[in-house]
Amino acid sequence: MSIRRKKRLKAIVPTASFADIAFLLNIFFMVTSNFIKEGHIELKQPGSPEIEALKESQISVALDKEGELWLQGRPCPVGVLEEGVKVLIAELGDKTVMLKIDREVRQEKYGPVFLALSRAGAELALVGQKEKE
Repeated sequence: MSIRRKKRLKAIVPTASFADIAFLLNIFFMVTSNFIKEGHIELKQPGSPEIEALKESQISVALDKEGELWLQGRPCPVGVLEEGVKVLIAELGDKTVMLKIDREVRQEKYGPVFLALSRAGAELALVGQKEKE
């Protein structure tokens, strides 16, 4: 009886395409991630111990301490806000609007913003910081 031994083949792992795969993964994560829309807007958010976490909305409105209004990170006059939000709601299919207001802004400034968002049919999610009880 003779026993034949099989020759073992060495495993070869092609590494030339690893750079391509890494590049494609980077593109995938950049496209699917949610970048900060208002990175350049400085706000002091109001706080409350009763704040609860919500899912991030795709529509964002911010009112800074100078009274400047921002829609999706771009300056927006109050008169145009209603129409702009209506268009975004129709495009995205999400009525939830994340509203960020600086804690030093008075009611005279944010009252018209509430009215414009209400007329646009938006559901408001006010943003703040959770304080310790």
